[in-house]
Amino acid sequence: MKKYFKSLILGIFIGTGCMSTTSCDGVLDLTPEDWFSAYSFWQTESEYEGFIYALSNQFRANYPANILFYAGELRAGTLELTTIDGSGILNQAYIQNIYDESTNYQFSNFGGYYGFIANLNELIYRCNNAGTVLSDNVKNGLLGIAYGWRAYAYFQMYRMYGGVVLRLTPDVVLGQYNPIELYKGRATAEETLTQIKQDIQMSLDYFNQSTYVINSSTRDYYWSKAATEMLAGEVYLWSGKVATGDHEATPADVATAAGYFENIINNYGYELQDNYFDIWTVSHNSESIYSICYSDENDGVYYTYPSYYFLWARTTGSSYQNYWSTHDREGWGHVEGVANRFGRWYNPAATEEVERETDVTIWGISSFGPMRYTYKNSLYYQFDKADSRIDMFYPQWYLREGDTENNVRYIADFDPTQFKLAGTFVCKFRPKIISSSIYYTFANDMPIYRLALAYLYAAECANYAGDNDGVEKYINAVRERAYGENWNPVIHGYKAGSFVENENAIMREKDKEFVLEGQRWWDLRRLTTVKNGTQKDHFVFQPQGCVGYGLDTTTNPWMVDVYGNLVETDVPVLNGTTQDEHLLLWPIDAGVIASDPELADEQNPGY
Repeated sequence: MKKYFKSLILGIFIGTGCMSTTSCDGVLDLTPEDWFSAYSFWQTESEYEGFIYALSNQFRANYPANILFYAGELRAGTLELTTIDGSGILNQAYIQNIYDESTNYQFSNFGGYYGFIANLNELIYRCNNAGTVLSDNVKNGLLGIAYGWRAYAYFQMYRMYGGVVLRLTPDVVLGQYNPIELYKGRATAEETLTQIKQDIQMSLDYFNQSTYVINSSTRDYYWSKAATEMLAGEVYLWSGKVATGDHEATPADVATAAGYFENIINNYGYELQDNYFDIWTVSHNSESIYSICYSDENDGVYYTYPSYYFLWARTTGSSYQNYWSTHDREGWGHVEGVANRFGRWYNPAATEEVERETDVTIWGISSFGPMRYTYKNSLYYQFDKADSRIDMFYPQWYLREGDTENNVRYIADFDPTQFKLAGTFVCKFRPKIISSSIYYTFANDMPIYRLALAYLYAAECANYAGDNDGVEKYINAVRERAYGENWNPVIHGYKAGSFVENENAIMREKDKEFVLEGQRWWDLRRLTTVKNGTQKDHFVFQPQGCVGYGLDTTTNPWMVDVYGNLVETDVPVLNGTTQDEHLLLWPIDAGVIASDPELADEQNPGY
């Protein structure tokens, strides 16, 4: 994989760069080792495939952290403004949904997708003018990839900005070098969405005319027909439920979305992994539809940020000032058979007694940086002890007054009145020690699309159609995997209710299933308290969007935030006033507005 990335000329990588909230650490060197002219390059099928490898590399280098966290989760109401170890929080303005076009715009240049789109435009052009270099089968497969990927990039921008600039031809390749001639105004939201749907249909049409599969053993690293169907479901579900600019929500589109998700679930052979955490430890697993490669040691690129930001620095020692305990269904306390989760996680052979008697050895072989984010305590309180997904959290409790021990240790007789939850470390993506290191690193493939997402989207479509059996079927499929051998459908199974109760159940399930996977902001924008209601009925403006919604703090007064106050259970992410409604979309940064006269009067409303 790496060989192809480094040997390919990518002379049209223009406008691509790290987005403003993403660390550039670990970005692959895109400088080619062998230089070709445009006339000498596109001469063989392997060169076209090499271009696909390079596009995958470009996507990995610039977008996953933004898709999986910065755009989809940072502003979604789950993060605190403090950390356990006292490190400074990053991006406080965005966590609080403070945005403006001059300073707090978060992403520049419409999220930085145009360099990627420029390369896709060239690929489409080259395929259509390949002559006899490509067979029809290969050409159609490559065009299926190109149109699907382009639709994906435009859909990310559409959800963030509404109408965007539509660039559909490789202008520079075709000889247009005059920047004045390249200026172009924004399309409307409806025009942008129409183009996305057209690209999706083009992708599916080409895939339907081809049996071509790129690198079958690692095919989930590349765009595919299944990825296009997942995207199609997302696009039509969003189109059916969310109004944007001049686009009015189109209810009939939800049924179209349901068909795509049914195809993914039933017609591709995907299966949920038996173990929730195998999703990240087993490459090319049965659940992976489209994933980003971070597990190849020879490649040497790992998904370090933001994963490291939820842990701690070994050198700070701050975590030694807290104690560990676990979640009990009636409160907080000792759960028989579960001692130190962190020790168990990294030493599965260790006995319960050993775990109780020794420090957590993981700290000695971790070199993570300062902790920069922590989830709200209320997210942790939403789990119950039988749900395996709780094992991604490591709760830390302030010491009791007068206790001077400085070790993280198991608390045999835990009294929640004597402790206050300081916060939780989150380690969802299980790191490992690679052969060239003595420290843990996050060498995990990162899913953009996986089967559990299709199940919960299908549950949402079923709810919209009034199909309670379908709602139960799809939610419980995800729950059953999470509970594993603890699963008892009578106790843990979801029983469908009203429309809003079902929407809330989907929200809570996605909160647990997709921590750190960039889903929550989009869920807040799409899930709603009223079928076919107004913009203000969506969860982003409603109490159901509060991460602590449904928690019983009256009966359980130990449910406190990091400051010792009862957790919030009914505070929306946005307050629903006229002043806040514009925050549904991001501002276009002032630099882009100033540099392009065609955009001078096209800032998003409210900025």
